[in-house]
Amino acid sequence: MRINQKRSYKKLIIGTSVGVVVIAGIAFYMFDGLDKVRAAFQPKNQEQTIEVTGKLVCLPRKDGGEVSALSCALGVQTDQNKYYGLSGSQNTELSEAAGTSKTVKLSGELRSSSDNTYKADGIIAVSHFDFTN
Repeated sequence: MRINQKRSYKKLIIGTSVGVVVIAGIAFYMFDGLDKVRAAFQPKNQEQTIEVTGKLVCLPRKDGGEVSALSCALGVQTDQNKYYGLSGSQNTELSEAAGTSKTVKLSGELRSSSDNTYKADGIIAVSHFDFTN
């Protein structure tokens, strides 16, 4: 009788472990990857609305390496020498003006940046922009 109890206990542990792995796998694919799973569990109050004025640039690399047109991460450089990465549906129009002498005033939600490649004080999800010259 004792042997049957041990077998039942092992089956329970194995079944529970398999269930946890299956649920974790489903959650991983429902949230479309680990980054979105992490984002789902982070507090939402870290975002704030911001308005900045500056010139459109390719963000500089943290390692000081060369930035090419192929590896350009679109951003804005302010007069205070802060860099912000840009995201949003307006990126096509903004990227066409990058490298010109145009100054842009843009607003949107500021998010923290966890990018290890490019120097950025945050990422702005652009909601509105205007060229000032």
